[in-house]
Amino acid sequence: MSDIETSRLATAAAWRVRLAESDVEGSPEFAAWVAADARNAAAWKQVQDPWGLVGEHATSPEIIDLRYRALAHAHEAGRGRWVRSKRFAIAHRLGIAAAIVLVAVGGLFLWTGQPDVYSTRAGERRVVTLADGSQVALDSKSEVKVRYSAQARELTLTSGQARFDVAHDVERPFSVTARGHRVIATGTSFNVDLFGPSVFVTLIEGHVVVSEAPTFSLQANIDSQISRIALDAGEQVVFSPKAPPSVVHVNLGQATAWENGEVVFENDPLPVVVARINRYARHGVVIADTQAAQLRISGVFHTGDIDGFVSTIAAYLPVRADKSADGTTRLTHR
Repeated sequence: MSDIETSRLATAAAWRVRLAESDVEGSPEFAAWVAADARNAAAWKQVQDPWGLVGEHATSPEIIDLRYRALAHAHEAGRGRWVRSKRFAIAHRLGIAAAIVLVAVGGLFLWTGQPDVYSTRAGERRVVTLADGSQVALDSKSEVKVRYSAQARELTLTSGQARFDVAHDVERPFSVTARGHRVIATGTSFNVDLFGPSVFVTLIEGHVVVSEAPTFSLQANIDSQISRIALDAGEQVVFSPKAPPSVVHVNLGQATAWENGEVVFENDPLPVVVARINRYARHGVVIADTQAAQLRISGVFHTGDIDGFVSTIAAYLPVRADKSADGTTRLTHR
C-alpha cells in the first residue's frame, strides 16, 4: 500500500483509540474526517471491523494471548518517531501491520516507570494485595516484580514460588512471566513454582493459557505459531529444559500445602525432598554420597522445622546427619 493509504489506516486506528479512551461513539472532528474522503471511511471500516470482533471474544484466552503479543509489538513500534496533530498523536511511518495491531489491542501500550518488587527471606511467607485487589502469596526465598498500566497487568516471578489470585478484569489481562514462560488470566487462581531448572504452573481454579513469553519482534509475536497450553483446575504443566512440556493432574492440597507452612512428599527421591526443604532453611542440607541420594521418603514436614526434618530423616532412613561448622547439615549413608 502507498504511504498515503498507510497514513490513513494509522490515523483511523488512532481515532479508534481516542474514541475508546473517551468512551464516546463519535465527535464532530471525527465525523468531519470520515466525511472528507471516501478513503477515510474505508480506512475506518478496516479498523472498526476487527475491533468489534476482538470485543465480542474479549474473554477468550486465545484472544487475550493475541492481545498480549500485539501489545509487545505495539510497544516496539511506539519507540519510533511521533508526529503531533491538532487533537491527538498519530504514529509516523507506522506500517499496516502495526496499525492493525493497534486496533487489536485497543490502544498503544507504552511502558512507564519502574516495577514494584516484592520479596521474602528464608523461612518467610508474605501476602501482597495489589492495586486492583489481586493477591500474590509469596513462599520463602521468592521475588515477584509487578508492573501495572491502563491496558495490562504484567508480573514476573524471578525466584521461588507464588500463588496468584487474580481480580477479574477482561480489559486488563493479568500475566505472570517465569523463565521464558507466561501465564495469562483474567480472573482465576494459579500457582507458579521455580524449582531447580524447571517451572511448574498449577491451576487452582478458573482457566489460564500458558505460552512462551513475548519478544519485541513482529516475526516472533505476530507471524509465528507460539505453542499455547490451556489448563483446567487441578492440572499442572511442567516445563523442563530436558523434556517437552507435560500436563498432569495433581492433588491441589499438596500443591498448595506450602501456604499452610507444610510440604508433602509421596515416595519422592531424597535429593528432591532436600531441595524443597532447603527453600526454607537458613543453613541448608546437603546429600554427601550417591547411596544416600538413591533413597526415597514420604511424609508431611513443617517448613519452619529444619531440625525436625533432619531428625526424622535420620530416624527413618539409613543416613547419618552431621552438622558442619557453617551450619550446613550433611547426610551420608550408613
